[in-house]
Amino acid sequence: MPLVTAPLFTLNAQYRPNVFVLSMTSSDPLVLAQASIVVDMVGVTSMQKAPAYNIGTTYYFVFDVAKVLQTYSAPKGQNKTTIFPNTLNVPLGVQNTDIHSRVGLIVSYYYNNPTTGLLTQFATTDTVTTGYPAIAATRQTRDWNNMGLVDYVMPIGTPTGKFLTNCPRFYPICTTENWYLTFVPNISNTVRIITQDSAGVGIDTGLFSITASTNLFPYTIGAGMVNLASQTYFDGSVNMSDPNIAQYQIQVGNAYLFGSSWIFVANSEIMTVQVERDCCADRRVRLHWFNRLGGADAYTFSSKKKIEEKTKSDTAQKPLSWATSIPPATSYDKGIFKIHQETAKEYEVESTFYTEADGAWIAELLSSPEVYLETADGLIAVVISDSKITLSENDELLNVTIQFTEANYISVQSN
Repeated sequence: MPLVTAPLFTLNAQYRPNVFVLSMTSSDPLVLAQASIVVDMVGVTSMQKAPAYNIGTTYYFVFDVAKVLQTYSAPKGQNKTTIFPNTLNVPLGVQNTDIHSRVGLIVSYYYNNPTTGLLTQFATTDTVTTGYPAIAATRQTRDWNNMGLVDYVMPIGTPTGKFLTNCPRFYPICTTENWYLTFVPNISNTVRIITQDSAGVGIDTGLFSITASTNLFPYTIGAGMVNLASQTYFDGSVNMSDPNIAQYQIQVGNAYLFGSSWIFVANSEIMTVQVERDCCADRRVRLHWFNRLGGADAYTFSSKKKIEEKTKSDTAQKPLSWATSIPPATSYDKGIFKIHQETAKEYEVESTFYTEADGAWIAELLSSPEVYLETADGLIAVVISDSKITLSENDELLNVTIQFTEANYISVQSN
């Protein structure tokens, strides 16, 4: 088999080396190999490599396709990825094929013909089928060895699969806020919701269906209270308007019908959501972002909010007509007027005090390629200003101030 090694993990990150090593034996010295890179069954580009090394007459070629995946599959600025919906306050359940890629190679080898001296294609062509998936996750500096994301694939019957988020396990949310949670379901076909009171005693339990994906496509659900309130549960029910709900748990797994009852077998960790009842809408700003694991995240800034509308423009003036015999008697009504107007809204928000673990999670927002502001009109794209966040300072609790601008200018008349 010419393929010597492939990406090490079942599911890889597009920002981690995606390395294929191929070998070919030839009596004529091979001087290069050309690989046509296939992403999601479409040939997108080609790559040439000289032999990395040879052992006797066997030549080895190393192809790292990470940059190709980033170019063709990473989130694009002009499009909203499917982990962020267009309609708020409703259930969501969608496979995120736009942040998932399967890569393969078609490799040709070349040698210098000893008779003609010309570069000649070797008789054998190798095809590496597109069975190596990668998702649009960025590199975690401390978790380099784990960036194959194998721990994030939901295993069968073992509650250890992780959600694609680094948020704290106790996630705070207001009753009116939207939230989206991304994971790799693998064979999982069910999500279980359990609501609990302030003492941790269960109130309601409900199961709803998701689409299993052995192709390891990421999957995003609406996990906020407003999203789950109108969710369709095939077993049990969940009343999200119950004022006694202090927290609820989310877990992914499989449901089996045993007689007339459904049995749930967990494949994921438990995500516990803490419900906040005292929410001041006038001061809250909720941002959603594409996180470093390739999933959806959200955080509410509730300490301070400042909104400014800034305008920049050029000026113009129409020349007055002039004749030597008849000089102009009047000027135009407006004279100088504005042109090329650009008006944008800028925000400054401040977090509450956070721990070091919370700070590391919020810091992902600053480097995210895709950030949205939750509004009554839906999710509005914004751009975070370049800034920094202090994660630790003498073991004290810290807060962070973030400035951002709406990504699209306000429509105004521009002559």
